[in-house]
Amino acid sequence: MKNLFADIIISNTNVDRPFTYIIPQSLGDSVSLGCPVLIELRRKVKKGYVINIRENTDLDISKLKPIIAVSERELSTDENLLQLAIWLKHRYGVSFAKAISTVMPVKSKAEEKLNNEIFLNIELDRIDSLKEELIKLRKTAWARLLEELKTKQSLPQSYVNKELKITSTVIRRMVEEGYISVGMKIKKNNPLQPVLRSLGIEKFTEIVKSKEYVLNEEQEIAINTFKSDFDNNKRFSYLLHGITGSGKTLVFINMIKYVIEKGFKAIVLIPEISLTYQTVFRMAEHFGDRVAIINSKLSKNERYYQFDRIKNDDADVIIGPRSAIFAPIKKLGLIVIDEEHDSAYKNENVPTFNVRDVAEKLAEITNASLLLASATPTPETYNRAVNGEIKLLKLKTRAKNTALPKVSIVDMRDELKRGNRSIFSEKLRTLIEDRLKKHEQVMLFMNRRGYSSFVSCRSCGEAIKCKHCDVSMTLHNTNRLVCHYCGYSIELPHICPNCGSRYIANFGTGTQKLEAMTREEFPDARVIRMDTDSTSKKNSVNDMIRSFAKGDADILIGTQMIVKGHDFSNVTLVGIMAADTSLYVSNYNSAQRTFELLTQAAGRAGRAKDGEAVIQTYKPENYAIVAAAAQDYKKYFENEIAYRKMVGYPPECHMLTVMFSSKRDMELNKCANEIVKKIKAISEFKKTVVIGPTEPSISRVKDYYRKLVYIKNVKYDILLDIQEKIEENLSLYKNVGAVYDFN
Repeated sequence: MKNLFADIIISNTNVDRPFTYIIPQSLGDSVSLGCPVLIELRRKVKKGYVINIRENTDLDISKLKPIIAVSERELSTDENLLQLAIWLKHRYGVSFAKAISTVMPVKSKAEEKLNNEIFLNIELDRIDSLKEELIKLRKTAWARLLEELKTKQSLPQSYVNKELKITSTVIRRMVEEGYISVGMKIKKNNPLQPVLRSLGIEKFTEIVKSKEYVLNEEQEIAINTFKSDFDNNKRFSYLLHGITGSGKTLVFINMIKYVIEKGFKAIVLIPEISLTYQTVFRMAEHFGDRVAIINSKLSKNERYYQFDRIKNDDADVIIGPRSAIFAPIKKLGLIVIDEEHDSAYKNENVPTFNVRDVAEKLAEITNASLLLASATPTPETYNRAVNGEIKLLKLKTRAKNTALPKVSIVDMRDELKRGNRSIFSEKLRTLIEDRLKKHEQVMLFMNRRGYSSFVSCRSCGEAIKCKHCDVSMTLHNTNRLVCHYCGYSIELPHICPNCGSRYIANFGTGTQKLEAMTREEFPDARVIRMDTDSTSKKNSVNDMIRSFAKGDADILIGTQMIVKGHDFSNVTLVGIMAADTSLYVSNYNSAQRTFELLTQAAGRAGRAKDGEAVIQTYKPENYAIVAAAAQDYKKYFENEIAYRKMVGYPPECHMLTVMFSSKRDMELNKCANEIVKKIKAISEFKKTVVIGPTEPSISRVKDYYRKLVYIKNVKYDILLDIQEKIEENLSLYKNVGAVYDFN
């Protein structure tokens, strides 16, 4: 039989090229594109991934080694994801191994858990009479267990012990007398169950099928446009641009239904895990148990189980943040990116991809459609829609015929002049009191967690900084200072570490301090705070959202996680505290970020009845704040795109950011300066703008010093060439690394 050969990328090696191995006949049926294999390299067993299978090779066959085995403990990367990995390598200038490990769905197979399970051993029609006898004998625990088993096939022993309060001794005696038996049952953790249980639902079958929602004319047009294109095998990219509350979710649910009817499947990307609660419930209403969840909060076993369901065609809709784009789905028909503007879609680790770009490439590879949905799309996406590169679908009215919230801007400088030193303006305080009297709910948004921004000495003026990072530490209400970059924390000192003065004080306000002030100002109000500090426990986000949705709290305080896509019918007031905080971030996207957050926050008010929003700011004249208050995306876009064109930022040109880092400051400076000098000297790069090296706003993180270089060119390929040149030169400096970020 003729030999077959496999080109294999080896994991955990610095050699960025494939190696060729012989496929043994015994493994011929097992080796496929993307599958993980074990091979020998330099007398060590290594793991690799098959990226090509061929019948011929120019290499000397006598020198080629065979594949040892196919790794049974991993899921394969299918052919589509393999193509995506190759694209990631070239697009973001990373190694083959890094690109493949990025798209790998699950690194290793989790062991199936075996649990003691209690089974009923008697006929159902005997239970009632036996219960009466047992109660007479004062064996109430026995009767209680039989009653539970009457409606269920079996029960986990852990549930019987903890929830029914029935001891192992009782269970053993019931087994001896033949009432029950105890066996083993494989437990597959389904991460949907905790979400459903938080809603008081044990099974998907308990979810009442959604009522038929009446679509308005704009929604019908958007859906019918998509259906017509899909029927004609036109797989376009779309921007669904609708104001807050316009029913974008219902539009893409109907699109997903149509895709499934045609035999295809869909991926729905959401920016935050906190949106899982409402999104899963909405999807479960329409698609039952054909829904799968992927997110970082899943255990190893839960994650494997979900990917296994997807590979086995047991799910039609996959929901999750960034990583869900790499689900091993077959017959992909539609990718939806909800809240497409959100910065959470940017991967901060290498490769620094934006999931929008990855989704567009995957849609191209699989011949699927792509829908980007947002009330505040990025200027880059909206510019493409305006220029006809992608199709624009518009929703201009709210789905429930409610008006947009009335938005007021309060200049906090005027409040200060009038002697109001509180975090609450007089207008916001009055409106909160009014809503509490009416038993309506309030949301207070502050984009900074912690108790205060920083602690500073009033004698020498120095803020207390992290000893590992060049950044001020944040005071939490545990009386500890925490670095939000590396996690280092210390007790709040009583004297200044710099000058020894006792005059140290906290400045600024975070969500924890806002919570304390709110409780003091409105003592009768029930308050919940939701940020990354208060939601560290598994399912705590779902629990808080459920609690607020049920009306168990009057005021919800939180960071940006509370303003993304949530729909609370009784919220009629949103207060936006320190609205201009995001304007001072040293990033060309700062105005965009501010407009997005303010618009999304204001849009949480008045979803089912008239609502109001108050924007408190020290910069009321800024165009992003003015446009957000007016809910006028077009006005904002015109200002923003003019600014981008004037200074040459995306989408006007492409930009590569290079972050050099090292623990050796002098070597870092030498490396960055010399590489920039060489890049500027290359003739093909003459039309390229190179800025730097310069110090970033935070020049040291986790004991690594950092230098920034910005490189701009209208051609993306030129930036890729420059990135390759930087890598070549960087190899001369053993103690310096670089991270690349495109656009």
